[in-house]
Formats: sequence, structure tokens, C-alpha cells
Amino acid sequence: MAVKNPYNGYSPKERDAKYKVLKKLIASGELLQAKGPCDLCNDPEVSVEYHDEDYSLPYLWTKPALLCLCRYCHRSKLHRRFNNPGNWYSFLAHIRRGGYASDLKNKDIDKEVKSLQVAQKNNVNFKLKSIRPYNNVVGSEWFASIRMDIESLQDPKARPRK
Repeated sequence: MAVKNPYNGYSPKERDAKYKVLKKLIASGELLQAKGPCDLCNDPEVSVEYHDEDYSLPYLWTKPALLCLCRYCHRSKLHRRFNNPGNWYSFLAHIRRGGYASDLKNKDIDKEVKSLQVAQKNNVNFKLKSIRPYNNVVGSEWFASIRMDIESLQDPKARPRK
């Protein structure tokens, strides 16, 4: 699978190069397959895949450069945050109330998160009900400081390491 898009100021070529090394390391057993819980929603029961935030040389194979994310968090939320910031922020609020991505399969929970998104858009106060304890410090998570502007995809200043 060739990488087609820039991310965090890294070109598709740079991203693809690290991806190829990652695949070789997994195949040789030098790096284990991604395993949970998801580093975004914290769901311990979902299968996860690797996500890179840092494609600089020398490659880093540990957090926060290399993360394990469930497919939903990775593909439906993290990489789509630029197109719909409100959706991203309401999803983070769901995560911070102890919600998992898989909880959104529940129609009532999904409806509540959508109601939050509408309330945020209209500057109306709305609080999600707690689902389970959230064990991270809000604002200190790896995803709390990622850039939200679409320009960061190609901006070399978006790179975690300078």
C-alpha cells in the first residue's frame, strides 16, 4: 500500500519509506504487531493498527511517534479532523467522558454526541453523561496538541521533531 497524502509536514514519499520499514520490522519479528488498547479512545477490546505522527529519521518506534489506534479512531476521526473540526471536538469530549469509539454503535450514545456537536456549534452549554472513568489528564494527551489546520498536512513546521 503506497501512502498518497502528506501528514504533519511529511511527504507521501517520506511516509511510505517509514511504512515499508515498519512492515519489514513486523515481518521479521523485531517489532510486534500493533496491540491495544486504542491510544485514542482507550478501548481495550478492539483490534488496532499503527499510526505515525513522526516520520523523521532516525525512525522512532515508540509513543508518541508510533501509536496504536483502532480503525475508527484512526481513519474516521483522526485523519478526518480537518474536514469537520466540530465532529473531532465532540468525539474528544466523548473520549474524555470515558467513551470508546465502539460505544457510538449505541444509538442513544451516538445521538448524545451529535447533540453535543450541535450545541457547540451554537455556543450552547451541553454536558455529556459520564460512561466510565477517564484516567488521563485532560489537555495533556498526545492528541490535545495536534494541529487542526489543513495546512499542517504539508507544513514542515508541523513535524514533531525539528
